Amino acid sequence: MNKEKITVLRWFDIVILTIILIGQGIVNSTLLYLDMLKNPVVPYTGNGVEFSSLQNYRALANQLVWLFLAVLYLLFRNFDFSVWFKKIRLTAWLPLQTIGIFLLIALAMDIFHLLTYQFANPAIPSLPGIFSKLDLSLILYSLLNGFYEEIFFLGICLTVKPEYQKWAFLYSLIIRFSFHTYQGLGAAFGIGILMGSIFYFLYKKMGQKNLLPFFLAHAIADMIGLSIIFYFWQ
Repeated sequence: MNKEKITVLRWFDIVILTIILIGQGIVNSTLLYLDMLKNPVVPYTGNGVEFSSLQNYRALANQLVWLFLAVLYLLFRNFDFSVWFKKIRLTAWLPLQTIGIFLLIALAMDIFHLLTYQFANPAIPSLPGIFSKLDLSLILYSLLNGFYEEIFFLGICLTVKPEYQKWAFLYSLIIRFSFHTYQGLGAAFGIGILMGSIFYFLYKKMGQKNLLPFFLAHAIADMIGLSIIFYFWQ
């Protein structure tokens, strides 16, 4: 007799999957942040952290390994993956949803930077400069990373009983913050708390839940940076 598939995750499932998918990122980010404190440089001002093509491919391969291990764990738990598959849909509204979500979080981050850096202009290159740096490695990694992070935060963390979702949301903010500290506490707060909260509330307000626009909006942010105003205000 087949064991009945589970459709919600327990607290220990979330913790184990956090260790598998995000654990290495938290450790590396914390170590980089501590190193930053020992060797202070120019404060982080919101511009993206650049990686080489080789680093992008290595990060992509690394994430695929962790995803494979997470899938193995979920198979061991007899999890019903259709819980997420039915929330990943191609629709006529997908392009507008994706662009709208990206513009909203980019504008929110711009306002956050204006307020927290006393109207200093982050060192963000012009749009032609951004697109000139796009290559296959960055596009592939950004697409995978958009899926990787948001399937964890909006998928895994929220796949709990309804009465626990608010606690799972708060937990997701802490985790999202913790592995962006390598960019500085200000940027980690903006990405982890501000962007994480916007994603959560937009997703919860959706009539028909669809994770795909959040994957793609996150991927766009990884490719061109999380800003709108500063591309035109140099």
